Amino acid sequence: AGARRVWHGLWPFEGPAMPAPPPMDPGPSRAESSEAGLGESSKVATSKMITSDHDSFELIFMMLMGIRTAVGKFASKELPAEMGPAEFNQNWEGDFLASGTPETPAHSHSDYRFKEYSPLIFRQLRERFGISSQDYMLSLTSEYVLVEMFTNSKSGSFFFYSADYRFVLKTCTKREAAFLMSALPPYHQHLMSHRFTLLCRFFGLHRVQQRSGKVVYFVVMGNIFPIDKPVHERFDLKGSTRNRFTTDTERADPNVVLKDLDFINAKRKLLLGEDKKRRLLAQVKKDCELLERLPGVGHPVLIR
Repeated sequence: AGARRVWHGLWPFEGPAMPAPPPMDPGPSRAESSEAGLGESSKVATSKMITSDHDSFELIFMMLMGIRTAVGKFASKELPAEMGPAEFNQNWEGDFLASGTPETPAHSHSDYRFKEYSPLIFRQLRERFGISSQDYMLSLTSEYVLVEMFTNSKSGSFFFYSADYRFVLKTCTKREAAFLMSALPPYHQHLMSHRFTLLCRFFGLHRVQQRSGKVVYFVVMGNIFPIDKPVHERFDLKGSTRNRFTTDTERADPNVVLKDLDFINAKRKLLLGEDKKRRLLAQVKKDCELLERLPGVGHPVLIR
């Protein structure tokens, strides 16, 4: 069955757990591998490469050009010895006109406005986990291409993977974005203090405002799923057995996300050894102490 991985998520957003990407194809066509990986029959997630002929390409271009410009502006700024209210409240906004401005490059799409939230805070979080600004921009914007993951999320949110599957972009509501900003100070402190946290790692929060008036908020997160092998089982454990099972029809789907009673009935266990067990439980306890201080946050555990 292979090793199991545990991820204890700060997941205030509605919808299912993060869908797994299809296995990376070593061949020349990334689009073919992404489309073949999950198949059209998947009810949990299907994928499609977003290229210039895709309906969402202009929005994706706006997202990625905004990230590249904003991250580049703060890449060489010296980080303060201690982050304070000034850094948490700092935002950057830029007008991306087709003709270009002194701060933003010219492009061939509609005018739009881009907002970057707490750029130095998120930069420090990325660097905490070994992600330089150059690597971040290379993964997200080297080709201005993403892989779209369609899910059955009730919230209507969409997941997008970077072309190399290292990062996940997820659209969110204004309320969810406000929640993340309010939780950012204790979340930042926790991740800076706990290198091996099991919480979801947020690496950026952004907003695109299109000329039509449509506003799109989105977050960038680290991808926790492997890109070189398939995921055979996924469990979303909430610590409750009330209606926490999947139906026979749902389990027939190879991409189903299983629940607490499925884990119990299948007699699944985490075989860690005493040392790893001790460290895992200690980290889960520390992570839960943070989550308990944040109102309205669930404590699910994702196991794959």
